[in-house]
Amino acid sequence: MNLVDDPWIPCIRRDGMVRPASLRDCFTCDDIVDLAVRPHERVALMRLLLCVSYAAAGIPEDYDGWEDLRERLPSAVSAYLDQWRDSFELFHPEKPFLQIAELRSGSKFEECIPCSKLDFALASGNNSTIFDHAALSERQFSPAWLALKLLGFQMFSPSGTIGAVYWGDAEIAKETGYSAICMKSSMLHTSLRGQNIFETIHMNILSKEKLDSYFIKNNLFGRPLWEMFPQTYNDHDAISNATQTFIGRLVPLTRLIRLEKNCKHMILGNGLDFPSFGDAHAPFPQEISATAVLNNKKDALVLLKYIPDIAIWRQLASITVYPHKDSLSGCRIISNGDSYETIDIVVDGIMYSGNGGFVDATESTFHIPGEMFQTEGHSLYEGEVARAENIALGLGNAVERYRRLVDGGWEGRLKQAGPKKGEELARLKAQALRHYWTAVEKNLSLLWRMVRTCGSEAFPPVRQAWLAHLEKSARAAYAAACGKDTERQMRAYVTGRRILAGCLRKYLEHDGKKEEA
Repeated sequence: MNLVDDPWIPCIRRDGMVRPASLRDCFTCDDIVDLAVRPHERVALMRLLLCVSYAAAGIPEDYDGWEDLRERLPSAVSAYLDQWRDSFELFHPEKPFLQIAELRSGSKFEECIPCSKLDFALASGNNSTIFDHAALSERQFSPAWLALKLLGFQMFSPSGTIGAVYWGDAEIAKETGYSAICMKSSMLHTSLRGQNIFETIHMNILSKEKLDSYFIKNNLFGRPLWEMFPQTYNDHDAISNATQTFIGRLVPLTRLIRLEKNCKHMILGNGLDFPSFGDAHAPFPQEISATAVLNNKKDALVLLKYIPDIAIWRQLASITVYPHKDSLSGCRIISNGDSYETIDIVVDGIMYSGNGGFVDATESTFHIPGEMFQTEGHSLYEGEVARAENIALGLGNAVERYRRLVDGGWEGRLKQAGPKKGEELARLKAQALRHYWTAVEKNLSLLWRMVRTCGSEAFPPVRQAWLAHLEKSARAAYAAACGKDTERQMRAYVTGRRILAGCLRKYLEHDGKKEEA
C-alpha cells in the first residue's frame, strides 16, 4: 500500500459522507471538507500534511510568501510526492513508511506484538478486554488502518516498558520509553480550520517571521524524516535532523517499528530521544500547536494541558493569546489568525495516566470572532471565565459547609484521609460543580455575544443576561446537590445558601451595585 495515492485517510466529503482519501487527494481534491478521525489522529495527520507542504514548497519568508503559497502548493506537492513515492510505501522492502526494515526482535523466541497495540482503544496484552472481547482472538487489520494508527502511535505513544530489539547490529535494550513528543504534559493541540482540507492546511502553515526565533537564529529548519532517515542508531547527522529541527520533528520516529505483512503483528522497540519543552536537561521550544502559559507558582512557562474536569472553553483565553516573536509563550499557530476577521479553531487533547493507561480524549471546535483578538474583547472573555470559576469555588464552599452541618462524622473522615483530603473534597463537590458547569455551557452563546458587542450599545443587556444566567446556574446546582427534607438538612441548607449568596453578591457586582437580572 502506498500512502500517496491509495485511500487511507478518513475524510468528510461535501455530500456529508465519509470516504477515505489519499495523501495527494488532500491537496488536489476540493470536495474534502474535513478529517473524520479521533483527536490524536487529527493532530498526527495535520503534522504529516504540514511536513509535506514545507518539504515540497519550502517555508514562506513572510505574509506575501504565505499568500503566494496558496496557488503553487498543489502542483508543488504533487511533484514532491512523485519524487519521494517509495518513502510512503507501507511495506517497502528497504524503506517502509515510519518503520525500520531491518528491525529484529531482541527475544530469542522472535516474539511479535499484536498490531492492536497501535490503537489505545483496543485491548492488547494485559489491557482490559471490556468493550473489546475480540482481543481474545488474533486480529488482522487492513493496511489503511495500520497506516493511520502507525502515524498516530509515533506521535502519541505513551510511556511504558518496551522490549529489546536489534536495529542492524545495534541492540536497543529493554527499557521504559518516554511519552512521544505530542504527549508531553498531556498538552493541548490547536489548529485552524478552513472551509475545506486544503484551506485548513494553508491556514496552518507558518512563515519564517512567525516561527519560533530559536529555529531562525540556529537555522534549524531541517528536512523531513524520510529524506534523511537514520541508517543506524549512530547516524548522528540524521538523528540530529530528526530530533532537533523544525521540519524533522513534525513526523517523528518515537518508536522503532516494523509491521509484518500479515497485518497482525509487529516488532516494537524504543525510538529516538527528543528534547522537549520544560526539560531541564534538553530544553526545546514547544510544538507549534501547543500553548505555553505562565505558571505563577513555578514562575516559569509550562504547557497548557488537557484536564478532563476543565472544559476547553475555559482555557481559550490562554490559547488565543498572540505569541511574541522572541517569546515562547502563546501558541504559534494562532498567530495566523490575524489574517482573518473570524476563525474556526480546533483544540485536541489526550490524557494518559502515569503508567501509560488511556484516560480520556477530547476535541472542541470554536468560532472565534475577531474581537477576541483585540485587547478589550480578550480581557472581557478572560475576566468572565474567571468570574464563573470564582462562583464555582463559592458553590463548592457552600456545599462543603452544608455537609459539615449535616454529617457529624465528616470532619473525622477528612482527618483520616490525610494527604487524600483534597480527593475527598473533590468528590463531595463533584455533583454540584457538574450541574453548574453544564448549566453555564448551555448559554455560552451569551458570553460570545458579549465579546462581539463589547463597547457597543447592545453590550449592557447581554451582560445582564449573562450574569443572571451565572446566578441561576449556581443556585440550581446548590439545590440539586443539597437536600432539605429533614429539619437538620433545612438548617444546613439555609446556612450553605447564605454562603453562596455572599459569593454571588461579591462576584456579580458592577460599579458597586448588583446587576439587575
